[in-house]
Amino acid sequence: MFKFLKTDPAKKAKKYVEKALIEIEEGFPQYASIEFEKAARLFLQEEQIDFAVKYFREAAYTALESNDHSRCAEMKIAAAECLFMEGRYDEGGGLYSESSDHLHRDRKPRNSNRALGIAILGYLGARNFETATNILRKAEKRLGELSGKIDPIYELAKLCVSILCDAADISKAIFEKAARSAKPSVPEQPLVEFVVSSVRLALDTEVRLSWAGPEQQEVPVKSPIELELQFHCPTEVRIVDHRVSLSNSVILKKEPEFTTNPSKNESWLIEFSPVLSGTGIIGPYTVTLEGEKVLVHKHSNKIEFLIARAPSDLDLKVSPERVSCALGDEAIIEVNLKNIGDGPADNILIKTILSEGLEISLGNEEKAINFLGSGETIHFQIFVRAISQGEQLVTINTTDGRTRQEVVKTVMVRVG
Repeated sequence: MFKFLKTDPAKKAKKYVEKALIEIEEGFPQYASIEFEKAARLFLQEEQIDFAVKYFREAAYTALESNDHSRCAEMKIAAAECLFMEGRYDEGGGLYSESSDHLHRDRKPRNSNRALGIAILGYLGARNFETATNILRKAEKRLGELSGKIDPIYELAKLCVSILCDAADISKAIFEKAARSAKPSVPEQPLVEFVVSSVRLALDTEVRLSWAGPEQQEVPVKSPIELELQFHCPTEVRIVDHRVSLSNSVILKKEPEFTTNPSKNESWLIEFSPVLSGTGIIGPYTVTLEGEKVLVHKHSNKIEFLIARAPSDLDLKVSPERVSCALGDEAIIEVNLKNIGDGPADNILIKTILSEGLEISLGNEEKAINFLGSGETIHFQIFVRAISQGEQLVTINTTDGRTRQEVVKTVMVRVG
């Protein structure tokens, strides 16, 4: 008996594994599951976490072969708790999510709801915010089956996602009440405390976008915009991830140069360029702030403004500038109108003003152009007939309907 008590736990665990394999060969997966669990707990006792996880998972898979979803979920949760002990929150969260599916299938909605809550917290602790949000959406679809039996752990996880991922305006009192109501197990405690402390800091952290200079309600298209990104946190943190949301009318020209030194306050200049007229939106700017045992995922405010269309610039050329013709003859004047501005010209009105000795021989004295894009050119001819001798004038007046820019050119016609 004394010799048995001194048996090496690792060797004893291996015997349980061998026995489990025999049970599988003989077609008794339910008994194999029990032997795998015994081996896993011995490895856990010896702090051989990877082996413990491996055989808890084997216990889960063999339980599933005998269609025991509740036991499968129990074993996966045991494996996840081992992973949590090593801070492997992402892997542990995945196992809790799988456990929730098994419990849901076995018609244990409240236990399933709690497992999903821990899964969400695991992904938050692993900085996997997108997956945490997706798991929450999955959980929301199942809430109708719970009939008010929502677990406090899930309520806490939901608030954490709202604050860290959705920038929801949640009061500290509501969050603290949820944190007090949640009752994690001993292996889950470090994860829950880590996420809760991070959310508390997120509530006290400010990330703000502001104009680097006077606030502007309207900016010209293609004109650089400088904004200042600032953060303030009660403890020293550094930015480990960031992204900014932009409307289609704005592009990022110069990103901030984040340093790796932890700080409680920091600011950076960011340059943007509006490329399309209309409404421009910059933000929210999302940053992930990391410090000692702290993770803060925070959203800034949004900056909205109008983007004015780029101005047009009409360039008018006529040729020849002087022309001679006999009485009763026609003179032809070539006209080239080009938009050399960055923006389009709209509703251009071209008037031909003649002195008393001339008349239009073909066409009209006014011409309208609905649109002339940047860099585009239009070419046309003006035909005039001399009806009186002497030096006559042809004045071409061009007006941009949007900017009211007016360009005038004059041609002298000598009638002899």
